[in-house]
Amino acid sequence: MTAAGEPWGYTRHMEPIPPYEPAAEAPEYWECPGCGFLSLDPTFADATSACPKCANVAGERRRFPPEGQRRLDARIRAYYREREWEIAVILAAALLEALLEDTLDRIMATRGADVAMRSTLLDTVRAVGQRISRLFPDLTGAEFEDAAAKLGFRDFPKRWRQLRATRNAFIHDTPYREEAAALDEEAAASAMRLLDEAYRLFVLLNNDYVADSRAHASDIPRISLHGETVGEAPVREAGEQ
Repeated sequence: MTAAGEPWGYTRHMEPIPPYEPAAEAPEYWECPGCGFLSLDPTFADATSACPKCANVAGERRRFPPEGQRRLDARIRAYYREREWEIAVILAAALLEALLEDTLDRIMATRGADVAMRSTLLDTVRAVGQRISRLFPDLTGAEFEDAAAKLGFRDFPKRWRQLRATRNAFIHDTPYREEAAALDEEAAASAMRLLDEAYRLFVLLNNDYVADSRAHASDIPRISLHGETVGEAPVREAGEQ
């Protein structure tokens, strides 16, 4: 059954609902080593292509998501195609949480937190709900729901919360939970839709809260989010934003 109480695969008027078709693979973004800006433009992979945020043309352009996450993403999509709904949901939920953690880590790095400080804070605030409701606003000054809505993903936080509740009910098998514990095709389709949307959402959050901040900073020489020196920031004229 759907959330509206209708049979899965049909609308209110019993018209067939096309099944969700996930993307064939994770998208391929490229990262500016100077400010952390992420772009889907394949020409941005060439380091001679100036970054639109900071004009940097030095250093290696890294692929995002990184290789480990790409392999996990591929496994999730394979399980979904094989109709292994439970495995697909559990792994997709884990990857969504990893994308959130990476985004928080990048924001903290932009604000000057070293690796030890970032690790300690993330270890202290381990619950995903707390990272969303407490840590994200503390770091950005914005509620996650408001930031997502501003970027065109208004219902993403609610659907993600529902997915986590369903996943947790299945794993923990607690009888007092109201959520259905079945990780079925509907739950798997919801997880895949969230995963496909999450890449774009977290990239946009990165470009707002990481790249914008670093592009306007005066750190010379620049240190990338991965610790490499990537050359001097471009010289800006007086009054240039």
